[in-house]
Amino acid sequence: MEKGIIRSTLYVLKHKDMDVAMVQIDRLTGKIEYILDIYLPEELPVGVSEEVGSIAAWWASRAIPDSRRGIQQVLHYLGEETNLSLMLSAYGLSLTDHYWMQPIGEELYWKDINFYENDFSDELGNLLTDTGRIDVESNISKFSPASTVNGEMKKKWVIIDDIRYLMKVNVNDYGQQSVNERIASRMHERLGWKNYVPYRLDKVLIDGKEYPCSLNPLFTSTEHEFVSAYQLIKEYKVPNTVSNYEAIINRAVCYGVEEETVRIQLEYTIITDFILSNTDRHFNNFGFLYSPAKHKLAAMAPVFDTGNALFYNKEIIPSNRNLLDVTVSSFCKREVDMLRYVTCMDAVHLDLLKDFPEEAEQMLKEYTDMPKERAEAIALTVGQKIEYLILFQQGKNIWKREKYW
Repeated sequence: MEKGIIRSTLYVLKHKDMDVAMVQIDRLTGKIEYILDIYLPEELPVGVSEEVGSIAAWWASRAIPDSRRGIQQVLHYLGEETNLSLMLSAYGLSLTDHYWMQPIGEELYWKDINFYENDFSDELGNLLTDTGRIDVESNISKFSPASTVNGEMKKKWVIIDDIRYLMKVNVNDYGQQSVNERIASRMHERLGWKNYVPYRLDKVLIDGKEYPCSLNPLFTSTEHEFVSAYQLIKEYKVPNTVSNYEAIINRAVCYGVEEETVRIQLEYTIITDFILSNTDRHFNNFGFLYSPAKHKLAAMAPVFDTGNALFYNKEIIPSNRNLLDVTVSSFCKREVDMLRYVTCMDAVHLDLLKDFPEEAEQMLKEYTDMPKERAEAIALTVGQKIEYLILFQQGKNIWKREKYW
């Protein structure tokens, strides 16, 4: 470090306009170095303790993951050392919750800078997703919620008719992940499930070629934050006799949600994820809406994020009994074992999904350039998964991989 240059700066961790803690941050790396004081421990994020390691880990988890494709090139272009320093350029503001960092000596107020009520630049989002126009001659504004969006897919927030939408795009795998989101939405529509995030499809131009992208409206607000299931249990010692599944339900009940509400949605999610072979229902991909004013959970968050489904990254599409060997990132390692948690066999009325495999096939053919044989093979998995669920609803333990037809 050059002599005379002070890298560390004091910030106040804010919850809207409440002073929660004073922290010291390395401006070059964006990392929290010390916690100098905690003013309002009750206003710390759910699942975060007063320990410096806990607060620093929470802060780091808000940033774009290092593993996202192209992030290192973007950081180099912007002259940022890390994804955390990029996030700090926008005070760590997010469209997930109401937390942010205020530099000591700057007079800032939540109402003037939050992204829920104030417009933001599209330039950083364009750069992160390779979409839209970028004026390379001008300074790109880093004041954008795009710096606090998690996940591997390239994403940005956009404002359309005063509504905030998350746009997701992937130029690999035929752009199938975006189409999968719309297919999942159609499934929820057919089933009459109300608590889901509706995705719609659009197209974006990247390097002269059109790719499908998904758009979904914001489901948090100035009244409600998103709290993931992971936040509920990450610092909670789960008893050896209790599964993570039951632990999350128990913790949610402690925070104010009705047990039946949680169970119904989790069972519904397990069944519908099974239909679409969604492999990525980890503990950050479902959760709850939290009321900071009441310090309690207000409801289950709507079902969202079903992009990593329908064998989007598999060259060979499985079928028949091989569909019972799908591995997932969730409560169980094997997808079919997740069904053991389902107690209400008629949580999903499968008769409402008649012709749904054909609808999924048509969307894959319309919005991607994948070979028609691949789209047909994927649609076949949907039909066969539904057939397996019919057997499950009839009392068959399909995880035993017996031969049924």
